[in-house]
Amino acid sequence: MDARQILKTLISQYGGTQKVFASIIGTTQPTIANWMAQNQIPEGGIAKICRALPEVSFEWLTGKEEMPRRGYQDTNYSVSDQLPVGVPYYSRMPASAGQLDMGHEDISVERISIPGLNVDAYFPVVGNSMDPTIQSGDIVGIKRLDSTGRIRPNDIYLIFTRDGERMLKRIKGINGNDPYLTLYSDNPSYEPFQVLKEQICGVYKAVVVIRTLL
Repeated sequence: MDARQILKTLISQYGGTQKVFASIIGTTQPTIANWMAQNQIPEGGIAKICRALPEVSFEWLTGKEEMPRRGYQDTNYSVSDQLPVGVPYYSRMPASAGQLDMGHEDISVERISIPGLNVDAYFPVVGNSMDPTIQSGDIVGIKRLDSTGRIRPNDIYLIFTRDGERMLKRIKGINGNDPYLTLYSDNPSYEPFQVLKEQICGVYKAVVVIRTLL
C-alpha cells in the first residue's frame, strides 16, 4: 500500500475529510493534500500520526506491514485506560442535555483526548438513521451551541428535547421566524419531521466522526 492509499484509509476512519483528519493529528488540510499529491508521508508527518493515533502502527505507516484491521487494536480496548485525560466520553448517552454539562454520577463517563479538536464530549452512535454518513458504532465529537440561532443549514447536530428525546440529525431550510426546526436523516428510509424550537433544550454540533470498525 502506497502513502496516498494509507492517507485515504486514515482519513476515511478518522473524520472523513482531509480538514478533520488534519485537525486530529495537529496539522493543516493543505499539508495533507500536499502529502497525497507527493504520495509521501514525511518523517515529521509520521511522528504526528503516531502521537495522535497510538493504535496506528509505525510499520503500517511506513509500508512495512499490512494493517491487520481498522479501528481499535484490541477488543478489550478501554478508552479510560488508553486516554486518561480529555473531555467526557459517554458510553451511555445521558437522558438530558444538562447532564452532558454536569456529568451526573449515575452516568458512566470515560475520557478521550484528541489533539487539535475543540469538543465538549464524545458519544457512540446507535442506530442507522444517519447511514452512510454516520454509522452505528461510530464515535461523534460534539460542541454545544448557545442557541438555535447559531445553527448552520445542512450541518449535523445532536438535539435534546425537553421530553428527553435525543436525535442526531441534519437540519435544512432554517427560517428564523419559523417556530419549528425540520430534521432530516441521511438514510432515505427515514422521513423528515419537525420539532418545536421551544421544546429544544440543547443543541450540539457534530464536529468530528471517528469510525471504529472492527
